[in-house]
Amino acid sequence: MLLQHPYIRFFNQTKRTCSVGLDLAVKYGLGGRDSLVIANFITNKVPVMYTHDGELLSLREIS
Repeated sequence: MLLQHPYIRFFNQTKRTCSVGLDLAVKYGLGGRDSLVIANFITNKVPVMYTHDGELLSLREIS
């Protein structure tokens, strides 16, 4: 069921994703999990992320 949901996508974590995640962690002071999730969105061109995480919401925009 979850794998067939039209609004859920699964992405592979690659070396490039990890590299982007490390850069985000340094640039924005993010933890490892947050930086890897966001890096995966960026490398896969996901334009919007919905969250209730106060730390991420305070950043407003990440590039």
